[in-house]
Amino acid sequence: MRLMRLFIALAALTFFFTSDAFSQAADPRKPQAKKSPILVGPVAGYNKSMHSGGFSSIAADANCPTFETGTENGYYFGFSLEYLLGDPKNANSSIIARAVYDYQPATFQLDGDNYPSRPIGGSNNIVNSQIVHTSVFKYSLLNFEVMYRFNLPGTMLGLTAGPQFGIPMGGTQEQRYELQFDANNPVQFVKETEAGSLILKNDPNDPVVGLNGYKPQYVDNTQTSIRLYEGDIIDPSSFRFALKFGLQYEILAGNLLLVPAVYYNLGLTKISTSNNSSVSAIQIGADLRFSL
Repeated sequence: MRLMRLFIALAALTFFFTSDAFSQAADPRKPQAKKSPILVGPVAGYNKSMHSGGFSSIAADANCPTFETGTENGYYFGFSLEYLLGDPKNANSSIIARAVYDYQPATFQLDGDNYPSRPIGGSNNIVNSQIVHTSVFKYSLLNFEVMYRFNLPGTMLGLTAGPQFGIPMGGTQEQRYELQFDANNPVQFVKETEAGSLILKNDPNDPVVGLNGYKPQYVDNTQTSIRLYEGDIIDPSSFRFALKFGLQYEILAGNLLLVPAVYYNLGLTKISTSNNSSVSAIQIGADLRFSL
């Protein structure tokens, strides 16, 4: 949230200082006072991140399903620089460079097998209840992209496409083994814990096995969810490469240019080197630009 507040403050300062300095330029794409081919400004938008999987919930469980797809809502913000190709007054194409902070989380859920449980409320009757496998990723990057823009003749509608290069800034994952909730018949796990804690007792015959050396434990005192792993993304990749393409529309706002856009961000590299997970996104946002 500190990064978001910083972006909002910088965007406000950009608007304040440029409103007077460039008041003579009615059209920032076709500047009159200064024939500069360069436009700069902040960008921000929404990510509908889409992770593809290919990794298991419980490494030692033969019946464990494989996570394949997960989605979540994220965001991005940063700055852009556009260089107009040709005469700035009549340029119909440009090169756009951006540096953005990109947050692309995901939640995976899959139904699993039955597991021994008992009704909540003191009953000792053992029943079998269905399991839900849950995996949550929080993934952020510093992305750099270079895109080519071409406006359809006679319109302000532009087509854009280009590569994106990302450096992961942080990433965590959590995997849980949960009982499906039934309001009419709530149940909880029956596996015992170590004295004075939620950590499960060590039992080599129990199929609930943690990932990457993590010791499984209950998430809370209700004992309806067992955490199998919580920590950094396992075997994270140090680089992400993607192709980004979409549509934009230019709107003149005084001496500023507002450019709403929608993109498809296709991830071509893996999040982790130990599985086939990757992330793509549908991105909806806007650039705010002014002429230098």
